Amino acid sequence: MLFLSTLYYSVFVEEHKPVDVSLVKIEQRTEQIVAEVTATMYNAVEGQCDSDPLVTAGMYKIDPKHASDHKWVALSRDLLKRWGGQFDYGDTIRIENAGEKSGVYTVVDTMNARFTKKIDILETRGVDLYKFDNVRIIKIS
Repeated sequence: MLFLSTLYYSVFVEEHKPVDVSLVKIEQRTEQIVAEVTATMYNAVEGQCDSDPLVTAGMYKIDPKHASDHKWVALSRDLLKRWGGQFDYGDTIRIENAGEKSGVYTVVDTMNARFTKKIDILETRGVDLYKFDNVRIIKIS
């Protein structure tokens, strides 16, 4: 409510006429728990990707020396819109219940078709392997 009052006041002062605040569109961020998954990690190498491991399925270019800094994830196909899921490349998600890996990430890649209900967090080579069960994915839009 303070936001509306401040908005109304600033518009009134700058324009010298009152504005119907009910007509002002206020963008709100909505969040929803979309899935509970298993989270693991992957590296941008041919053995874990395709023949071009430095380019994701969403066409993002990976810096292999700083891959962990990107905060990017690959999702199993069942979670992606292209295959009937709720996520698309470029979506921002929050990962919860994944220990020190919990946080905000961007969806940039697709996992192999054999996986379902799973996410892979992109990591720089040398990061210790990890796996988290019962991880919650929350889409931020």
